[in-house]
Amino acid sequence: MSGSEPRATALTPEELDELRARADREAGSFVDARVQAAFRVHNPEWAAEILGRPYGGPYAITWPELYLLHIAVQVEPTPPPPPRATAARLAREAEEADAGRAAAEEAAGREAEWRELVDTLQAAGVRVEVRHNYTSARHLEFYTQGADHVYLLDPLHVGRLHRDADVALCHTPSNAPNLAYLEPTTDGRLPSCQTCLRHMRSAARRLAA
Repeated sequence: MSGSEPRATALTPEELDELRARADREAGSFVDARVQAAFRVHNPEWAAEILGRPYGGPYAITWPELYLLHIAVQVEPTPPPPPRATAARLAREAEEADAGRAAAEEAAGREAEWRELVDTLQAAGVRVEVRHNYTSARHLEFYTQGADHVYLLDPLHVGRLHRDADVALCHTPSNAPNLAYLEPTTDGRLPSCQTCLRHMRSAARRLAA
């Protein structure tokens, strides 16, 4: 590692050499149970800097190395942030922020499309709203299954698409039993039924033309 790169310890190479020499003098041949019980490291990167080699955990080091790390914690109680872990965390946070922005932009796009579709149909005298399908689905305290549909408040007749009022836009005689109970929503959600949305987009294109 070059001197220009961030390090996990503020101790100089000379200070580390002195610390290692001290550990060699003081550790002795026998494990001190009190030191072993109190053993901790700031983080693996810091421990590797102190040891001068990769740190594999307390069970992968010798007693002199454990003692070295023990006294190093006391000499350096507040080391710099571990550079690799810090860089990884910052990169992860940046990715999460990018993903959050992308999700927000996608949500805004879906909202804008929905408003445009609603306005196009309403201009043709067809009002719609979003209703949730509680038929043939599981709805428990922390689990909900069932689509949110485009519900027609007025009849719609565009091209070959004909729907009466008071049905979902995806309604057909064959799937009617699965759409028997559609409850109005009040939380501003958008429809999730792709068949409803496909029909709505097709109808809006024809009406706009």
